[in-house]
Amino acid sequence: MKLKTSELTGQALDWAVAKSIGLPAIVTPFGNLIIKGMEDYTPSTDWAQCGQLIDTYLIELNNHVTSENEVEHWATCMDEYIYGSTALEAACRIVVHVKLGDEIEIPDELVEGV
Repeated sequence: MKLKTSELTGQALDWAVAKSIGLPAIVTPFGNLIIKGMEDYTPSTDWAQCGQLIDTYLIELNNHVTSENEVEHWATCMDEYIYGSTALEAACRIVVHVKLGDEIEIPDELVEGV
């Protein structure tokens, strides 16, 4: 299913990041994400994994409080920006956006809950 990069979350976002940086991502029939040679790949929730992306792609992270007292996070890279509900989500989304574009084809097994 084709989804907007700005709406990716969870395993779908982690899969898209893996694809965008050339990692061998496999999705099981049960919707589990497997990256060959790695036990757990979750850059959208793991600072150690996402930190490498932030350094590699020179991502700048920002945030502000909206008029509804909600915090919005966004990431910028190569004169592009994108929002996320967390700083990590925004950083992962900007990597996918810059490398693969505004929309990406996601395996159906990962779409549930997106």
